[in-house]
Amino acid sequence: MEGTTRVFAGEYARARLPLCQERVLTPTGACCRQIFLAGALTEADQRGPDLWFGRVADPTGVFGIRAERPDREQQQVLRDLATPSFVTVVGEAVFFSGDAGPGISLLQIQESDRAVRDRWVLRTAELTSDRLANLAETFRSGTGPIPAATAIRQYSMTAADIRDLASMVCHALGGVAPSAGTALPQEELKAAVLAIIRESAGNKGISFDDLTVIAGKSGIGGRELREAVRVLLEEDECYQPAREVFKPL
Repeated sequence: MEGTTRVFAGEYARARLPLCQERVLTPTGACCRQIFLAGALTEADQRGPDLWFGRVADPTGVFGIRAERPDREQQQVLRDLATPSFVTVVGEAVFFSGDAGPGISLLQIQESDRAVRDRWVLRTAELTSDRLANLAETFRSGTGPIPAATAIRQYSMTAADIRDLASMVCHALGGVAPSAGTALPQEELKAAVLAIIRESAGNKGISFDDLTVIAGKSGIGGRELREAVRVLLEEDECYQPAREVFKPL
């Protein structure tokens, strides 16, 4: 959706910067004013005469959302939705008074399904991976895009922090149903995964976390990837020079 940002809940929850020019800057350098998310509505209750509160979970964590007066229509939608149910949400990135972390001020919520949620995970993983690549290069070189450089400085990012965020992306992809992406026949899937290993292994090999992120951009889910790697190992197409690291033979 135009004008909106996609971030995982696990990253958004780490945002600790105050609003700057009506935006929230996340640890990977995402500049959020409006956010589009998809997940499971796990809670919806009234917290006051003019306030409804909800929680929407993705594979990495939970977004807190609020519907406040005068938006009676969205309050009604939130009230009528069953919990749990899959939803899509568009909202403003804000820090609510008294809350430790950022939340979502609800603009629109509607019922959805798992297929939409899974496609959102795939696209969000791709965008997050791109930001992480910028972050890693900026961290290494000391120069890069302003959002990445600002995130590194303001969050005191380390190489371990970047790896932790990459692992979060891998975890999210692991929960995506194979049909959400471009489901490939087994031989094509093996060929696609082997091509990634050959292109990206270098001298030291490629870790499973990095392999998951790259494969996820092609719509290859975590379960599909694990099975393809298992078969490639059995067929001696690749090997492990270290635990969870792969190189082609």
